Amino acid sequence: LVRHIFYEEKPQIGLFGATPVGRDLAPRIASALKCGLTADCTNLEIGDHHDKKSNTTYKNLLYQIRPAFGGNIVATIINPDTRPQLATVREGVMKKEPLPVPSKGQVKKWNADEILKKEDFLVEIIDRHIEEKKINIKSSPIIVAGGYGVGSKENFELLFELADVIGGEVGGTRAAVDAGFIEHDRQIGQTGITVRPKLYIACGISGQIQHRAGMMESSMIISINTDRNAPINSIADYVIIGDFAEVIPKLIKYYKKNSK
Repeated sequence: LVRHIFYEEKPQIGLFGATPVGRDLAPRIASALKCGLTADCTNLEIGDHHDKKSNTTYKNLLYQIRPAFGGNIVATIINPDTRPQLATVREGVMKKEPLPVPSKGQVKKWNADEILKKEDFLVEIIDRHIEEKKINIKSSPIIVAGGYGVGSKENFELLFELADVIGGEVGGTRAAVDAGFIEHDRQIGQTGITVRPKLYIACGISGQIQHRAGMMESSMIISINTDRNAPINSIADYVIIGDFAEVIPKLIKYYKKNSK
């Protein structure tokens, strides 16, 4: 059905969510249409590209930007020769912007019975089991995040205690996840999830670009760090220079005292 719509409409660009369904559907569509696909994009731009080898200028290409090599570099990918230009886009990475001029989209209806054939239904889903997601960082208004500077899995318990007191969730950097301090489902950044909480408390986080890309649009950022020159401090609204192991117990104490 989706392939038929692409054949009929002939769009220049096709975007899918980088969800389990989108990641399953997009490559099938790309294979059927014999076009390229870039997965897990964290940014999209429209621009021109000049190919020096063929001395050809391509107009209005989709720049598909995504982390590569484990998040160590950011790759910009283009698809100049085939159409449509397909990409899956990671959830939450783009801010919802209001249109400068309100517009009403056109709804086009398709008759599935006229498009689908019997052979399209060779697989039947008998049953489906969906495990409830236990961690929901994305929708939390308050996030307490820790980096490699937290030092250990045991030290992260202090962050969980603060999050429990103020009604938040706990996240971590890739370095903290790789060190085994916190589970991967809580990883924030280009290779993790993107969050926009009302309050983001960064503990022992240096603030490399890969992590900042996943949290820099938080409404308020508080950095707790012993390094006054840490990159995270440049985007923080408030900076506390000190050891998180000494600062957090005081935050918990005075929050409990003043919230009664």
